[in-house]
Amino acid sequence: MEIFLCDLDDTICNEHSFKKMISTETILFRLISLEFEERGGCHIPLSVDWKCLWKMASQQGVSAICLDGLQILDKGTGCLTMIPKPLKMQWIVSVVKQEKAYDGQWYAARDLADLYCKHGIDTYVLKGFSLSRLYPRPEHRPCSDMDCYLKDKYYDGNRIARENGLTVDCSYYKHSKVLLRGLTVENHQFLLPIKGSGKAKRFERELRSWIDNGRNEYIGDSQLKATSPFFDAVYVLAHAQEHFLNEGIILRHICDWAMVLKAHRDIVDWNEWKRVCEVYGMLAFGYAMSRLASRICGVSVPFDCPTDDEADRRLLDDTLYRKNESNGNRSDMQVRIDLVKNMLRNNWKYRLFSDTNPLMFCGRRVWGYLFDKDVD
Repeated sequence: MEIFLCDLDDTICNEHSFKKMISTETILFRLISLEFEERGGCHIPLSVDWKCLWKMASQQGVSAICLDGLQILDKGTGCLTMIPKPLKMQWIVSVVKQEKAYDGQWYAARDLADLYCKHGIDTYVLKGFSLSRLYPRPEHRPCSDMDCYLKDKYYDGNRIARENGLTVDCSYYKHSKVLLRGLTVENHQFLLPIKGSGKAKRFERELRSWIDNGRNEYIGDSQLKATSPFFDAVYVLAHAQEHFLNEGIILRHICDWAMVLKAHRDIVDWNEWKRVCEVYGMLAFGYAMSRLASRICGVSVPFDCPTDDEADRRLLDDTLYRKNESNGNRSDMQVRIDLVKNMLRNNWKYRLFSDTNPLMFCGRRVWGYLFDKDVD
């Protein structure tokens, strides 16, 4: 058998990695693209390093959708029989565990939204849990927690949760943490870390104005409210950029963005989206994410996107080959110190993908935590 290569080219692969692209990364990308059903299938070569493929898919948060792709291909090629049986069972079991975890998270989130609804509070769902609804199988988009926004009912939400026996941690100004049957719910007072930045506060106000745009859409059979397509197109990108600059992203973030492009391509005013992204220093990152979403996932980009091979290569290399550092048993202070060190090491990220630099960014954060009491 031979693999049908996607339209990825060596301009976005570093010299070290390109030798392995045929056997691992390209196959991973092709399996991911089957989730989007926008281009033809692929064949699997006999020489696949299945263990390496599964490991990379797991690290990148896409093991379940890659298994979906393999099951699609299996109907015509029998490719699942090529995977060593112990590894195949390990892969399947890990996906089943993810599905069960998602189901538990869903019912816990639904119950919390029902509780808030009884008190007249709308529960808007943010980030991963909200994005999962765009996937063909929502349970195959892993979620570590649920993020919600209650508009001006943040304090009421915390109080109601406590009154109903739930643990609520309010130690961080941006959001509280509500624990419900193993699910951590981040109840956002603010959508962004705004301390120390007037620009972030302006962005926060704009995001709040876009959150529903007069829509009244619920997710599934629940009181969990969906955010507007324009809000998704801006906020998902802003969240991914923050992750990328501070730590790094994984392929799951690119898949999320591809799903936004696919689901909202005919709904969002992309010229207005460009204006907002340019004002808030996200346009270069948005362009690069869109190019990679097209090349990896096969989605069409609904706006003109200038080429930048260096940006694409650096973003993809960091996504695939960055060394992940687990927080482990480190204290919160040590995590923050390591975060600052990481930002200073990766000055190129700010040069290519933002309108600031790590020194200014860290300076604003420190000043904000020490002196900025105006977070309204």
